[in-house]
Amino acid sequence: MNSISGKEKSLAARKLGSVLVMLLAMLWASGSSAKQLPVFKLAKPEFDSSRAIAILESLRGRGTVSEIESEDQGNVFVARAGSKEVEIYKASGGVFMRDSKQLWNPELDPDLPSYDKAKVLADRFLASNKLLPSDDPHIRVSLAKFSETGVATDSPKQVNKKVLDIQANYRINVVIESATGHKLVMPVVGGGGDFKVAIGDRGAVIGFLGVWRPIVDIASTEEILPKARAEARFKKMAGNTNISKIRSFLAYYSAPAFERQNILAPVWVVMAEAKYGDHTVRLRNAIIAATKYGPAWPDVPVKDRSQEEKPRPGSLDRDERQQQSWLDRLIAPAFAQNPSEAGTSWIGPSQGLAGSPANAQGFVDGLAAGGWDINFNWGEQNAWESDWNSDDDNWVDATDFVFYTGHASSDGWVLNSPNDTFLDFNEVGTTPGNPNDHYGQRDLEWIIIAACGPHQSSHFVGGIGNAFDRWRGIFDGLHIFLGYGAVTFDNTTEGSRVVALARSGWTVIDAWFRAAWEIQPSNNGYGAPDGPVIFVTAMYAKVGSQDTRNDHIWGAGSVASDPRNPGQQRYLMWTGT
Repeated sequence: MNSISGKEKSLAARKLGSVLVMLLAMLWASGSSAKQLPVFKLAKPEFDSSRAIAILESLRGRGTVSEIESEDQGNVFVARAGSKEVEIYKASGGVFMRDSKQLWNPELDPDLPSYDKAKVLADRFLASNKLLPSDDPHIRVSLAKFSETGVATDSPKQVNKKVLDIQANYRINVVIESATGHKLVMPVVGGGGDFKVAIGDRGAVIGFLGVWRPIVDIASTEEILPKARAEARFKKMAGNTNISKIRSFLAYYSAPAFERQNILAPVWVVMAEAKYGDHTVRLRNAIIAATKYGPAWPDVPVKDRSQEEKPRPGSLDRDERQQQSWLDRLIAPAFAQNPSEAGTSWIGPSQGLAGSPANAQGFVDGLAAGGWDINFNWGEQNAWESDWNSDDDNWVDATDFVFYTGHASSDGWVLNSPNDTFLDFNEVGTTPGNPNDHYGQRDLEWIIIAACGPHQSSHFVGGIGNAFDRWRGIFDGLHIFLGYGAVTFDNTTEGSRVVALARSGWTVIDAWFRAAWEIQPSNNGYGAPDGPVIFVTAMYAKVGSQDTRNDHIWGAGSVASDPRNPGQQRYLMWTGT
């Protein structure tokens, strides 16, 4: 990686510039006498299938020699040429592009350009395909920062990594001009408004995501919810949560590319910290509408649960089912026919997260639609920590795929009593199988922690330890442990989106990475080790030829056997959003 040495000064400057935009927004929000902001009307999405084909044609010089094939999948139009594919989102007109053999591929050892050269290549790709918005006085487009995709092998007390691509991240800021001629530059959150170009081996463009719905008019000028009232509303929603710090800034909310959006409206982004026993946790950034316009979060009720609640009878692990002989299947046909199982635990409005209930519901609804059994959907006070440790054999580890959304840090994630309300990495054991059997000793293959961690690691950010030293003990048959390595934003769609992609044939890791690319912005307003870059992460295990990196969910493709000791090797992958 000598070709990108000396990049630190440029990278630091761009990170600082990104943080300054948010700091200026905070200062303006706290000190400005302005009481109103415009709400913008957005153009109807334009769908042009020829755009996808033109982008593929522009990549032919990079080894695209196959014939172009296209397919209208309803929500998206897809064009493919060999391993390269381009999708146009019909809901927004946004574009996703990848080279499936190169993007997020840990087997590669690419020759990467310098950051300066990567910017030149990214600028050229964006310009030649007219992918950035132009001629709009209400917005400003700039290169916000660089990030990367990387992979590391578990080496205790060491940090070994391989960088797989360089990502040039461009962002849109909304420009508001006051009556006196002063201009306020406000960030955009929500997943829309970011443009990402991934540069791989020898400068090839191997990935892209970008969406911006053009502004066509000012729909109205609205009174802004005062900062103090926005923070008070958050504190009231968070109830008895022990909030130790709180700050907020104004932004505009632009939805992910797979959603329709007609209005661009201002929101408050509330950043807070809370105490959970000995743990200080930076909470997911909450979004509160600053005017009468959205976004609005669906109201999903909490399912009742009693202390006498009994788990459903345990099923046979899918790996064991695959290995059954025909005689076994005849003797125990119920085992052979038993569907896959999913579950979710979530912390929501009671701790300041209005999006969590719908986020979790989308996960289980998506899998139920695919024929999966839903073992549990426990939220708020019913999301017991005991389901994850003392009673995990009957709940979390009796399920194939589990989704958690709520609050987390590098050390673990927040749950509710019974137990101490924080699942700490020490509770899963220091090494696989020792001293506990969390997770995969029974049935669990895949975990998603949709929160603010727990994979912060010295592999990609300073001021924190090696993530393997905290979490290698979680692999007692578990295949993949998905999460983030930074503070993230509350939302309603991670669960449904990752399931939709996984059911359509994407690998579990790629589905999670793409969902995060689409939903999370590129910057969170924090410094190291929890920001400013938002990294989405995957920790996974391998034994011999059984490599879980390319696992699909059951029924959608290949799945490796349980990667148990001896000989287990663990990997960490990350990519910037």
